[in-house]
Amino acid sequence: MDAKELLRLYRAGRTNFAGENLAALDLSRADLIGVDLSQANLCSANLIFAFLGRAKLQKANLVGANLGGANLSQADLSEADLRDAQLHGATLQGADLHGANLTLALLLDANLLDADLRWANLTSANLGGACLRGANLRLDSRRGAVLRNANLSRADLSGANLSGADLTRADLSGARLKEASLIKANLQGANLQQACLQGAILSETDLRGAAFTGANLQGVQMARANLKEAILRQVNLTEANLSEADLAGADFSASCLRSAKLARTDLSRANLAGADLRHANLVDAYLGRTNLENADLGDAILTRADLSTANLSGANLRGATLPDGRIG
Repeated sequence: MDAKELLRLYRAGRTNFAGENLAALDLSRADLIGVDLSQANLCSANLIFAFLGRAKLQKANLVGANLGGANLSQADLSEADLRDAQLHGATLQGADLHGANLTLALLLDANLLDADLRWANLTSANLGGACLRGANLRLDSRRGAVLRNANLSRADLSGANLSGADLTRADLSGARLKEASLIKANLQGANLQQACLQGAILSETDLRGAAFTGANLQGVQMARANLKEAILRQVNLTEANLSEADLAGADFSASCLRSAKLARTDLSRANLAGADLRHANLVDAYLGRTNLENADLGDAILTRADLSTANLSGANLRGATLPDGRIG
């Protein structure tokens, strides 16, 4: 079936083209709202600026297809094969992409508002500048979304559910993750520099070696997170909850941890030089060989904290509750 025949039949009232071989067809700017293309072969098809709102594309083969600028609002792309697909500037608002394979897909500036991306494979996909506000990438009964090495720089993920997602080495620099849920996600080696994570939940998250320089982590929930060797220089962690987190070897130099909860944390060999820890709770924290040079610990609570080998040169302890209960 060629493009002219398909469009003629659609205009005549036929909407079911499930399983058809439509590989490499030129359907640019075509009006195919509500069409059924489930399990169709659309490999390398040209669908640029096509109107595919509420289209059925379950298990469709869209490998290498060009969907740039296409409107796929509320379309069903569940389990579709979108490897290497071009979706630059596409509208996928409310689309169902659960289980879809988006490996190496180009989703620059795409609108994925409220999209369902559960179990989706986004390995090495480029989502730079994409809007994923309210998108669902949560850990479900099978697994979380795969976003290894994905480019999510400047992406809007505000309120998104990324619990259990694999974001190993993902680029989230400048991304908006305000109030996002990243519980038990894997962000090992991820780039989160200049990102906004205000009020986000990262409990029990793997953040080993992640880079947060210049990020806003105000009020973030990071209880029991693994931040070994993470880079958190000049980060805003005001009122953050890091209770029982593993912070060994992490770099918090010149960061603001004012009123942060750091009870029972492992801060061994961490760098807190010049950090603002005023009113911070460090009860039972382990600070073996921690660098606190010129840190401000004014009014901090250090009850039973182990400071025996910490570097406190130039640190301010005025008003702090010391390990033995004395007031500094």
